[in-house]
Amino acid sequence: AFILAACGNQAEESSGNSSSGESSSENEVQVIKVSHQQPVSHPVHIAITEKLKPMIEENSNGRLKVEIFGGSQLGGERDVMEQTQAGQVHITHISPVLGTIYPPVNLTDLPYLFRDFEHVDSVLEGELGQEILNGMAEKTGLRGLAFIDNGFRQITNNVKPIESFSDLQGISLRVPEAPISIANLKALGANVMTIAYNELYSALQQGVVDGQENAYTTIASGKFYEVQKYVAETNHMYGQNIFVANDKWMNELSPELEDVVTEAVKETARYHNELHRGNEAANKQLLIDNGMTVTEPDLTEFREASESVYQDFYKENPDLKELVEEIRNYGQ
Repeated sequence: AFILAACGNQAEESSGNSSSGESSSENEVQVIKVSHQQPVSHPVHIAITEKLKPMIEENSNGRLKVEIFGGSQLGGERDVMEQTQAGQVHITHISPVLGTIYPPVNLTDLPYLFRDFEHVDSVLEGELGQEILNGMAEKTGLRGLAFIDNGFRQITNNVKPIESFSDLQGISLRVPEAPISIANLKALGANVMTIAYNELYSALQQGVVDGQENAYTTIASGKFYEVQKYVAETNHMYGQNIFVANDKWMNELSPELEDVVTEAVKETARYHNELHRGNEAANKQLLIDNGMTVTEPDLTEFREASESVYQDFYKENPDLKELVEEIRNYGQ
């Protein structure tokens, strides 16, 4: 009886450690922690709730249970990225903040790189997209599973409507802690400041910065229309996030469960993009209905000024120039 009790205790200890990624028996339930930064109204939260969670739980026959920590519950984006590297979080999505530890993903942030969503999908869902992700796990401990839209980005501010390139000069804008985002907005003449997304609303409200830049969906879901007056449709860059998982944990799953997680993430990414793109027009109208003024400046000077970002990127990443040029010319 003593031996059986000891074995039972060992089994309980093993079950308690299952969330760290240790191998488990087929009858054991492993809890997966999934974290994101967005409010419940954002397509990220909706897609994770309606696709990722049920797909993983159902297709694993209950062996995997998903717990969702949204709205920056576990900290800012860099905090969660580091938690995922450490295995404390299993799956998250990361903006090009990821570029601070894995430079190849910076290239998707290059200004005016993508022409439209068809161009985006052709590249990021194909071999060129996989080429960007290759090497991430070895260098960061994070496995890149799927790109998701953060949309074509627009500029908001409280100073004045942006009707031309000259109107942007000297306006202070928040940008994420992403190298190309910083370089891009500097090239366009803005005074940039990096602020974590979970601190952005209060920074705008308190006048720490004049404005920020994000896609219509993020501007709407973040309720930035409450603290911003003007939005300029600059489409200055396509913003992507990447669903990543702790690579060690993924490797310790059985091949069957690894496939379950991978396919669920890819399907969640597709569903997210449908929601994100489908909401764009409605979210633009929401900003207008809440008093924001939308302008559509001529983008010729914006595009010309942004070319310096490419030249600097090529100097720092000569090995990525061929891939970038292939993406720029893809489908033409």
